Amino acid sequence: MNIIRLDTVDSTNTYARAHAPSLPLPSLIIAREQTAGRGRQGKIFYSPAGTGLYFTLLFEADENFDFVTPRAAVAVCKALESEEISPQIKWVNDIYLGGRKVCGILCERFESQGRMLTAAGIGINLTTRDFPGELPLAGSVGAALDPVETAEKIALCLLNSPADYSRDALLAEYKKRSLITGKEIEYTENGRILTGKAVDINENFNLEVETPEGVKSLSSGEVSIIMR
Repeated sequence: MNIIRLDTVDSTNTYARAHAPSLPLPSLIIAREQTAGRGRQGKIFYSPAGTGLYFTLLFEADENFDFVTPRAAVAVCKALESEEISPQIKWVNDIYLGGRKVCGILCERFESQGRMLTAAGIGINLTTRDFPGELPLAGSVGAALDPVETAEKIALCLLNSPADYSRDALLAEYKKRSLITGKEIEYTENGRILTGKAVDINENFNLEVETPEGVKSLSSGEVSIIMR
């Protein structure tokens, strides 16, 4: 695996896309700091220097791109579990610990010189403190893990998972770590904020939500747990 270590970068995903034509595959791009870390739906991922793990795994895309985010989430959990940390997955792409978000995942697919590539971007708050006020649920793992070692562990698990997991096996690994199943949630549909109960995650990794109108299947979007 080709490993690139950067002190500061705008975004490891952006770097991967810009340099894809010249990079061997797979490439692991690790940064000490991101000045414009990106999350889903245009959100910013807070990435201060020296307190987190920010990296992108660039590899050739396969036909199951829709399952890359669940694979990445399980890979992150397995890496943290090997350090006796017990995270959970908040559908669809966030990792939580103690009720706070400690990791975000952004997977992108793009074409470069006739190749379809995947950039799996992962940011983990290791010892970060003093989060901006707009991130009230952000938290940290609370452990000074070795960034390169941890990134390699996650990357190898992610790369190997297509062979290790059938869809059913991956789904089982994902579901057993689910934070949201069985919880009352809010979700957005057509600009409206609606409520329901997260009852399951189906074979396509869609969230099944029980509502007064019946069970709805969410394929994407933001959800939040209703705290009672």
